[in-house]
Amino acid sequence: MNKYILFLFLLMSFHGLSQQTRVFGTVWDAETGERMPFVKVQFRDSKIGALTDSLGNYSLESYYATDSLEFSFNGYISIHLSVIRDANQEINVRLATRIGEIAEVTVKPPDEFPSTILHKRVVANKYINNKEKLLSYDYEVYNKVQLDINNIGDKFTERNLVKRLDLVMAFLDSSENGKLFLPAILSESISRFYFKNNPKKKKEVVEATRITGVENLQLNQFLGDMYLDINIYDNNINMFNRAFISPISDYARNFYKFYLEDSTFIDNQWCYKLRFAPKRTGDMTFQGEMWIHDTTYAVKSISATISPWANLNYIQDLYFEHTFNQVEKEVWMLTQEKMIIDVNITKNSKAYGFYGRKNSSRTNFKINEAHPESFYKSENTVEFADSAKIRSDVYWDKHRHIELSPQESGIDQMVDSLDKSPFFKTLRNLTYFMSTGYYPLGKIELGNAYNLISYNPVENWRIGLALRTSNNFSRRIEFGGKIAYGFLDEKFKYGASIRYNITPKKRGMLTTYYNYDIQQIGASPSAASMGSTFGTLFRTGPLDKLTFVKKAGMSLEKDINKDFILFGAFEWKEYTALGNANYIRLNPINNINDTITTIRTSEFTARIRWTKDEEFISGSFDRTTIRSKYPIFSLQGIFGVKGLFGGDYTYQKIEFQMEHNRQIGILGRVRYGANAGYVFGRTAYPFLKVHEGNQSYWLLTSTFNMLNFFEFISDKYVGGFIENHWEGLFFDRIPLIKKLKLRLVTSGRITYGAISVKNIAEMELPIGTRLFGSVPYAEAAIGIENIFKVGRIDLVWRITHLDPGMSPLGIRARWALNF
Repeated sequence: MNKYILFLFLLMSFHGLSQQTRVFGTVWDAETGERMPFVKVQFRDSKIGALTDSLGNYSLESYYATDSLEFSFNGYISIHLSVIRDANQEINVRLATRIGEIAEVTVKPPDEFPSTILHKRVVANKYINNKEKLLSYDYEVYNKVQLDINNIGDKFTERNLVKRLDLVMAFLDSSENGKLFLPAILSESISRFYFKNNPKKKKEVVEATRITGVENLQLNQFLGDMYLDINIYDNNINMFNRAFISPISDYARNFYKFYLEDSTFIDNQWCYKLRFAPKRTGDMTFQGEMWIHDTTYAVKSISATISPWANLNYIQDLYFEHTFNQVEKEVWMLTQEKMIIDVNITKNSKAYGFYGRKNSSRTNFKINEAHPESFYKSENTVEFADSAKIRSDVYWDKHRHIELSPQESGIDQMVDSLDKSPFFKTLRNLTYFMSTGYYPLGKIELGNAYNLISYNPVENWRIGLALRTSNNFSRRIEFGGKIAYGFLDEKFKYGASIRYNITPKKRGMLTTYYNYDIQQIGASPSAASMGSTFGTLFRTGPLDKLTFVKKAGMSLEKDINKDFILFGAFEWKEYTALGNANYIRLNPINNINDTITTIRTSEFTARIRWTKDEEFISGSFDRTTIRSKYPIFSLQGIFGVKGLFGGDYTYQKIEFQMEHNRQIGILGRVRYGANAGYVFGRTAYPFLKVHEGNQSYWLLTSTFNMLNFFEFISDKYVGGFIENHWEGLFFDRIPLIKKLKLRLVTSGRITYGAISVKNIAEMELPIGTRLFGSVPYAEAAIGIENIFKVGRIDLVWRITHLDPGMSPLGIRARWALNF
């Protein structure tokens, strides 16, 4: 039985790949028995066919087979016979002579528009025309990505400083709409891309790469999607966290109108021009045109822009152009790709913006010539040749597919001139400051903008300042420090850290740190510090259970291969209760409660994180993820050791987490996850699972927003959450409201746990802490986001564990930059 099931599984796996259908045989005259030459043999409803040879034999082999063959010859009765697709088969035929008069022919108009008929055939054949059908392929690809500063305006050229920079004046260019732009960054790469099916494997080997232009323009989040491989044959094209409906989606006719406008030869192939436009406003669609090959119904070329009313921030325009060619018989591959993105605050903004340009070329295709399985086993999805980053100009001139313009060739010279301009230095530094919170000052950076001022009952008003070294100091090692002062407790708080990338080629970030500061135990990790401005100024309840934390530690985060990240750490912590927080333990000798001043722990942490096909755009120390379509799994163990550096407890904490963030087509974007954990041994409640809460009007997306700090504490627990960003699915269909580009968001979060008697006995739980009993804690929320492009307001409903007189509803808000 197991072997039978395995056989069926393998059979289905191979059937999932599009195979060629081969039909052969002989055609005879049914009356004389003679072989018939020049009989037309054709797959029905297609243009794939052939004529029998002088001996009456024929052979057809195609990816585009239909479910039947038609045999026809003048004066004979045509025959239609069934065909088994994706298989080899012999079909022999005897044709009978036609006898009698020709029947009356009635000509009627078609039931469907020609454009609809053509589009249906494109959709019917799109799986066959998709490169993913192939058993394997590889090709050489040249990518050129350029960033230009746009919206400069005529007044820019009138600046005295700019007039003196002749080289900058020479580099100014104009776009099709006449606006000036200035090239700032140019990225080039030449690589070999490999793909195989069953199972799917991808590999890219970069032979040459270089980046020239302005440094410290932190625009990875804008340019990241330009590196993605857009597949027009997918139902949805995911860009900038939005799902655009492809014009050849299975359900495209529900969202687009199609017009058959022209036909002509392109590269000696007869093609039809099919123009497409959105049916209505409010959908994430494109408008443009595509040329369709008349025999295979493959897309020969497509050019499109996003619809002008697309609910998308900052991307004022996006244009892409794809050209496909038959690199082998019936094998269509993308050979040329262009993309232009116009980034600015608003459509008519006078502020500086950016053009992102991508130009790609693919050549030297190899089809169905798979390498051994071991070839695809690699620690990285993208590998770099040893000399990839040091190729000479001679190499680039010889190997790049697309010649550089004079402006592109001289970007470095132009940037040297720009560096003499205080105006452009300020522009560059402000861009960096807005994205990181730090302002560069030579070899150091000053910040942090998000922790400059805050308020809490222990310190009253608090001010803070942070410093760290910049890339001008080193790209391997970073020194950082911070200092803060509370005006009520009149104490300085401080911290220091060192980050060192021990293996730049394969990220290995070693971090050491020391912190002497106040924290809120039970807050989200991103909001635990009392320096967080929004979390402390806009609070809904008193921050009266704070903790003074001394901690020192060392950690190493290491990428093992393209899917796994390992994390190991040691941390020593000393907690001192502040405000209304107390550490109370029952003395077993005199049966009286003792108040403990401080508690300590020494912890070792080990974590493994797995995500299939996740990729990053990396800086020297930080990196931005290009989301994988697969979920993130992590397993973590924390081990407390009693007696080590004064540690008071021995315990083991095991936690599993899963999170998945993906597009779900027209329904928007969903993020969901689950976690479960167990604490072995005995320890004080601050080292157990203090379920994260929020006592501020600032909305947190990773915790419970109506839960108070220390309300639930567990040593075994499970939980889950789901958040759906419906984008403009609802509001974009309401007149007048749709102009505001508001978006609906809904979410739910639940957790359940328990705490054992031994851990309750170890230290008395804080006042206000409650037990779950048999009822989990749950919240739900509905909100509006993209208010003035940055704001979000949620109405949060606390579903369970309500006290008499407690309102179950609360308003929370936040701001964030989203496309």
